[in-house]
Amino acid sequence: MKKLEGSRWKVVLAARILLLIGAVGLASSSSRSFHRNLRLFRSTFPKGVLDLATAAGIIVGVMLIVLSFALARRNHVAYLLTQLLLFVSVVLSFIKGLDLVQGLASLILFIALFLIREEFYAKPVRRIVTRALIVVGQFLLLSFAIGIALIVAPDRLFGGEVTLPKMLLTVVHGLVGIVGPVRFISHREQDIFNYSMAGLGLLTVMAPILTLLQPSPPKPRMSAEDEEGIRGLLAEFGDRDSVGYFALREDKSVVWSNTRKAAITYRVVSGCALVSGDPIGNPDAWPQAMHAFLDLAVRNGWTPAAVGCSEEAGEIWVREADMTALEIGDEAVVHVDEYDPDNPRYRNVRQSVRRILKQNYTTEIFRTSEMTKEMRLLLTEDSKKWRGAATERGFMMGLGRIADDDEPDLLIVAARKDGQVMALLQYVPWGEKGLSLDLMRRSPQADSGVNELMIDATIRYAREHDITRISLNFAAFRSVFERGAQLGAGPIIKSWRSILLFLSRWLQMESLFRFNSKFRPEWVPRYIMFRKNADLPKIGLATMRAEAFIGSRKTETKKATSLG
Repeated sequence: MKKLEGSRWKVVLAARILLLIGAVGLASSSSRSFHRNLRLFRSTFPKGVLDLATAAGIIVGVMLIVLSFALARRNHVAYLLTQLLLFVSVVLSFIKGLDLVQGLASLILFIALFLIREEFYAKPVRRIVTRALIVVGQFLLLSFAIGIALIVAPDRLFGGEVTLPKMLLTVVHGLVGIVGPVRFISHREQDIFNYSMAGLGLLTVMAPILTLLQPSPPKPRMSAEDEEGIRGLLAEFGDRDSVGYFALREDKSVVWSNTRKAAITYRVVSGCALVSGDPIGNPDAWPQAMHAFLDLAVRNGWTPAAVGCSEEAGEIWVREADMTALEIGDEAVVHVDEYDPDNPRYRNVRQSVRRILKQNYTTEIFRTSEMTKEMRLLLTEDSKKWRGAATERGFMMGLGRIADDDEPDLLIVAARKDGQVMALLQYVPWGEKGLSLDLMRRSPQADSGVNELMIDATIRYAREHDITRISLNFAAFRSVFERGAQLGAGPIIKSWRSILLFLSRWLQMESLFRFNSKFRPEWVPRYIMFRKNADLPKIGLATMRAEAFIGSRKTETKKATSLG
C-alpha cells in the first residue's frame, strides 16, 4: 500500500497536466487563430471536413478532460486512449503547424506517461467490455437506421442511381465525415445528412469509451467460507458494533486481514467502494484489513469510503489511511434498564401505546428458529404487499431478507388487530445482549402508534431475556435538527436546518429523529470517512444509491422471494 501511495503523485501530476492540455485545446479549437490556420487547408479537403475538424478539436479537448479524471484513478483504458489522442495531437501539430506549443506539451506528456505506464493497472472487468461492445452495436444500428431514413425520405433529390449498397456505403462514409456515393441535389438535405451522420459517428465512438472509463463494479462475492468466518468473528466480537451483523448482506463483498482476524465488507456503487459500519473482528487487526481494502480500491480505480463507522473506527481510519471524518448523524441506542414508560419523560410513548391497545391491538414476539414455514410465508407476503411499489431501502442498517430460515437468531415482533397481522419489526443480534433494528414495516391500514407499541413490547421482552440495549433507527444530521431549533441558534445552523427540513419531505430525516427521541435514547455519533474533499459529492451520491434513495431496488432476497 505504501508503494502504491508513494507513486500516486506521478499519476496525479500527469492527470492534472492532461486536464490543462485538454482545457487549452478546447479553448484553442474555438479561437480565431485556429480557424485562420484551417483556411490554409480549405482547398485540400472536401467541403464540410474543416468544420468537422473544428468540432473534432472541441470534442478531443472534452475527451482529454474526461480522460484526466479516469487517468487519476489509474484506469488502463484511459491510459491507452490518452496515449492515442496525444500521439494524434503531436502528429497534427507538427505536420500542419497548427499549434507547436501544444504539440510539444503533448509530446512531453506522451513520453512521461509511457515511462510510468505500469502505474495504470486498473483494467475493466469482462462485463464492462461486453457492455461497451453492446453500446457500439446499438449506436451503429441506430446510425444506419437514421442514415437510411434520411436518404429515403426525400423524393427525387439524388444525382445518379441509388441502390442499397450505395446507401449503406454512404452511411459508413458519413459516420467518418466523408461524402459518400449518394449525393443530394439539395444542399440543405446534403448538409442535414452530413452533420447528422458525423454527429452519430462521434457518439458511436465516445459512448463506448465513456463506458470503458467507468470503474468496474465487481459482482458481490462472499463464499460460504467467508460467511462462516464472518459469523465466527461476530460471535466473538459482535458486541462492538450494532451494525456489524449487516455485513452478511448478500450484495456485499469481503476483504480480509492477513491473519483473517478482521474483515471489511463493502459494496462498489458508481465507482465508490463503500464500507458500512466498522470492520468486523479483533480491533488489533483492523489496520491490516483497512490497508488490504485500500490496496484493492487503488488497484481497481475505486474511490474508497467508510459510511456509518463509529468514533473508534474513525480514529483508526484517520491514523492508518489519512482519511477525513465527517459526522453524518446519530444512532439511537435505548438502554433497557433506563426505560420506564411510567416516567413523565416517556409520556408520548405511554399515550401512544395506551391509545392503540384500546383498539384491540396485541403483539407477539418470537425468534426465527421458532417459526414454521407457513409463518415465514405469511410474513413475507404481508411485507411485500405492504411495501407495494415503494423502493426496498437499506445498506448500512439493513439485512435485506425477512425471517430467513438460515438466520435462526433474528427476532420478529408482530402487531395484530383482531387476529390479523398489521405491522412487524425485525431485529438482528448485536452480540449476546443486544438487538439492532433491521426492518420496520406496517400495513397502510395500520393505526398510528403501532410502531411505538412494538418497540415498547421489544423493550419489555428484552428486560425479561437479559438483553441490555437496543439500537433503533439512524437519525441523519440529528445534531443539526436539535441545535437548529434551540433558542439562540446562529444563522448558519438555522439555514442548514431549513435545508434539511425541506429535504425531509422525501428522505424522512426529521421524522426519524422525532420518533427516536420519544424513547430517550443515547445518541451515538456515526461518521463517513473519505480521502479528499473533492470525493465527498461523489461518495454522497453513491451512498444514496446504495441506500436506494436514488434509483430503484425493489427486490427481496432470493430466499424471501421463493417463500412468497
